[in-house]
Amino acid sequence: MTLPLVRARKKPRFGLPWLAILLGIGTLMFAFQGWQVLTAKPGAQLEIVVEGQQPLNISQATVEAAVGGTVKTWKPLRMIVTPRLLALAEKQGIEDPGADIILSTAIVDAPRTSSGDRRFKGAGVYPADGQKGSSSLGLAIHGAYMDNVGLGHGPKAVAAAAQRAVDVIDRGPVQSPLLWLTGTVIGLSLTILALGFSLSRRKRRETVYRRLTAAQRKLAGVVLELGALEVTYRTTPEDRRTAGLDASWKAVRDSSLSLARIEDAAMEAVYGAKTALAPTTEALVKRLEEDTRHLVSQADALVGAGAVLGKLQAGQGVLDKVAAPMTLAARELLARLATRPPGIVSDKRVRKTTDALESLLGILAADQGSRASLRAWRTAEFKLERSVRAINYSLRSHSGARVTPDAITIETLAELRAGLGLSPTGSHRTLTALNEANAAAHALLGPLAGTVESSKSPITEISRKVHLPRPSARATWILACVAMAVTGMITSAVFVGNVPTDHSYKLTGNMPLHSLTVDGDAGGIDVSRIQRYAGDRFTRDLDVTVAVRSASDYLGIAPEPLDDSHGFVRGHGPQVLLDALWRVKAEFPALLEPSTGELLENQVIIPLWTLGDDAASVPTTLAGPVSVGESSSLDYSTWDFSGYHFDSSFDYTVASAVKGVGRLVQDNDQVKPTVNPLLLFVLLALAVFLGALALAMVGSYGGAVSMALGRFGRNADTLRQLRGQLNNLALGLDDSRINAVAMLGKGPSAPSAESDQRIYESALAMAWRIADDLAARPLSQRLSAAYVADVGRLEQLVAALMIRDGDVQRRTRKLLEAALGRT
Repeated sequence: MTLPLVRARKKPRFGLPWLAILLGIGTLMFAFQGWQVLTAKPGAQLEIVVEGQQPLNISQATVEAAVGGTVKTWKPLRMIVTPRLLALAEKQGIEDPGADIILSTAIVDAPRTSSGDRRFKGAGVYPADGQKGSSSLGLAIHGAYMDNVGLGHGPKAVAAAAQRAVDVIDRGPVQSPLLWLTGTVIGLSLTILALGFSLSRRKRRETVYRRLTAAQRKLAGVVLELGALEVTYRTTPEDRRTAGLDASWKAVRDSSLSLARIEDAAMEAVYGAKTALAPTTEALVKRLEEDTRHLVSQADALVGAGAVLGKLQAGQGVLDKVAAPMTLAARELLARLATRPPGIVSDKRVRKTTDALESLLGILAADQGSRASLRAWRTAEFKLERSVRAINYSLRSHSGARVTPDAITIETLAELRAGLGLSPTGSHRTLTALNEANAAAHALLGPLAGTVESSKSPITEISRKVHLPRPSARATWILACVAMAVTGMITSAVFVGNVPTDHSYKLTGNMPLHSLTVDGDAGGIDVSRIQRYAGDRFTRDLDVTVAVRSASDYLGIAPEPLDDSHGFVRGHGPQVLLDALWRVKAEFPALLEPSTGELLENQVIIPLWTLGDDAASVPTTLAGPVSVGESSSLDYSTWDFSGYHFDSSFDYTVASAVKGVGRLVQDNDQVKPTVNPLLLFVLLALAVFLGALALAMVGSYGGAVSMALGRFGRNADTLRQLRGQLNNLALGLDDSRINAVAMLGKGPSAPSAESDQRIYESALAMAWRIADDLAARPLSQRLSAAYVADVGRLEQLVAALMIRDGDVQRRTRKLLEAALGRT
């Protein structure tokens, strides 16, 4: 009887997630473009032209020295610095001054005239498109100039105005991170959605396809061997055929034809893109799997039973397969009982178990195919089960042995046993009894010497064994998402923490005032008191010089006594104060830069204007740092109002000025945040989280590809340790043969010892094949619960092999010691 083989078909095309790929590439290009824009540097420069005779030491040379190079811009700009006042059209940006920006260095407007043709201080911005310029831009530029003039600067005031002009006029590309982050977050979200849908569909199709091919391989094996199976059945003598053998042959013959038709329907459904994930396809593949599994089991049972009943050469291996689990478990129990103290289990019960095991092993060396041998097998199996239950009862009479055994996977071989005429559940009952007895012996007697076993505590009313579940794939993804979200928030918090904030009234540094000296009449000033009040919270080294000068001599204020301890005195205009400041600065040439005539960077001069001996005022200071930034605090924007507040406490006035300078330097070069910090934090955290999630999904897709990544996956360390233990057992195989046969197999026990050793070697070879199969599985299967279960089963088998090998070595040493007369 033959069946046509199914013609091989190519693997179905699962396709690629093209939408997700296109969205991902688009998002990467957008993010890369945003990164380039945000980190781009301007390549053009601002040309500064100084015209005419300028005040405050302003000239082309000193301005270039103050700038220290070039002012970078996105597009070429030109700025004219003129000492004249500006016409209203020039200030409003209506009239073209021959440049993009024009700045007047005058500090006061021209007086009104009857003609109405008035001139103004300030700055004008001429727009390239000829429309009316924004007056606020000119005010910002002129404000930067006046702020620095109030600090005693000249060329540096022009440089600060030029930099401010670039900030307000030359905007360049959109450098707000919100735009680029928003686009990136949207792109990543769409990419993840598309990728998740595509990968979920692809993985489900691949899973269905793998299930189909696995069932096909098993079915093909049975179909190819159907002729040989029929020969096996026909060559078995009729007087030896059992009812189970007849049932197995009939099931194999009838199921092969029906499964071939189911296979064709399943292939058509799985290969179709529209029907691959349909519920009917799932049901069809599941039916094919279950029926094929049952067919393979029936075929194996038929081959095994036929080999035994027909007295074929392979019959020995079939019976070894049936006997191996019971033999290894019984040897483990006897090895544990060998170390028992007196009174735990009687010697009689141990001898009965030993005799039952020897009887079972002896049958393997006899004529296995006869009915008498099978009856003897059933009897030996029953005696072994009964003796083991008696031992288990004796062990559990002690409170320390009342433990729940670990769940083990028992291969019952029900079809094979039924084909041989044995009880289908006989080995299951015996193995269950052996598992319970071994658990009790382990708990009561402790781990065997020379093994890696751990002790096991009994279950009591207040102590229960806790089984920690392994995380599922869904739980793993949830934990990974939580970790990626936390990482995104931390990264975003670090970045947003570096965004400039508003001014702080309190000093936040950790440096003391570098030096404080008084020039002039210091009779009313206590330097140590000022230093104590100033504290040590400065952000940079400052060398402060207090220049005590007469307000009458320098500012032209009449030395009239004040009515109270402090008061307001109106001055003679901002030009008078400015001349006085430059007069004071000229009195300290050692503190000035030769090229620009400006104060050195860390130098500060505080002019203390006094009226007599009981009133002083500090309307402004002379500072080396330049006031820069959109919202700089290093300025005295009211210095040109020509008003002075006088106070009777010299120390308080000077100390307040010193701390004021510290705050101004601390908050200098501040830029008002152009973005909402909270919104920036959320968008950046989302971008990091979604980017990490997209990478994880791509990695998950790569893990689904069949690649033998032996050093990755769950239980990889355990598998390597098991392979090492198997290697040690294989290296000691010759010694094991000598110990088992030469020492333990003398006399009548030789056949049973040989059978015992043969079962051991077969189990060792099977363990090696299992280990090789587990090591070759792809990463996607290594992350599944089925893989963990397979590793657990291998671990149990290796442990049983090691216990058996250790028991043989122990008994060999004991026999040698007895032969040599040792105790």
